[in-house]
Amino acid sequence: MTIDEAPLPETRRDSTNPPIFNIPGIVLATILLLAAVHALRVFVLGDIADANVVLDFAFIPGCYVTDCVAGFGRSAGAGLWSPLTHALLHGDWMHLGLNTIWLVAFGTPVARRLGALRYTLFSVVGALAGAGLFDLVNPTLLEPVVGASGVVSALMGGACRFAFGSLGRSAVAPAAAPRLSIGQALADRTILIFIIVFFVTNLATASSFGSYLAGGATIAWEAHLGGFIFGFLGFALFDQRAR
Repeated sequence: MTIDEAPLPETRRDSTNPPIFNIPGIVLATILLLAAVHALRVFVLGDIADANVVLDFAFIPGCYVTDCVAGFGRSAGAGLWSPLTHALLHGDWMHLGLNTIWLVAFGTPVARRLGALRYTLFSVVGALAGAGLFDLVNPTLLEPVVGASGVVSALMGGACRFAFGSLGRSAVAPAAAPRLSIGQALADRTILIFIIVFFVTNLATASSFGSYLAGGATIAWEAHLGGFIFGFLGFALFDQRAR
C-alpha cells in the first residue's frame, strides 16, 4: 500500500475542533452493524437457526484440522470467511456493550486520522490478525470464537502510535499529530505503561483466576494480543500522515 508522505499542516485545538467522543460516522456504522446482528440473533432467529449462524460464522480453529463439514454440518466455505465474520458476533449484550465502549474510545481517533476506507481495511486486518494468533496458539480447539475484540485491540495498538503522546504533551489534535516510530512509542512512558498493562491483563485472563473474574467465561486473550500487535506494528501501512 502506498503511503503519502507529504507533510500536512498542524491542526491546533480550538473551539472548532470536535470533542474526542463526537463519534465519526464509520465508527457509529460499525456499532450499529454489530448491534443489528446481535439483535437479529436474539430477537428474530430461533435457537436452531442461531446455532447454525454460530457454527458457520464463528471462528473455530479446530475445523482446519478436523472435517467439520461432515462431522458437524458446517458450511464448506466457513473456513474462508469465519476469520473475519466472527468479529460480527457476540456472546451476549454485555460482551457487545464492552466492545462498543472500546470502539468509541479507540476507534474515534483512528477513524478521524485514517478516514472511513482505511479505518475499515485496518479493522478487517485486525480481525484477521486476532483470529490468526488464536489459531496459532489453539490449532485443534473445537470451540467457537466470537467478538470484535481483535478489531478493538488493533485500534488500541494503532492509537498508541499517535494519540496518547499528542494528547498528553501538546495542543495538536490527535488526528494531525506526528506518527511515532515504533521505537519512539516504546520510549514514551505513558504508551509503554499502557502496553504493559494491556499485555499483563490479557495474559492474566489465561489463568483460572482470570476465568473466575470473567464469571467463568473463556476470554480469547490470544485474539486480543494478535490484534494489538498488528495494530501497533502495522499502523504506518495505513496512515497517510507524515511522521
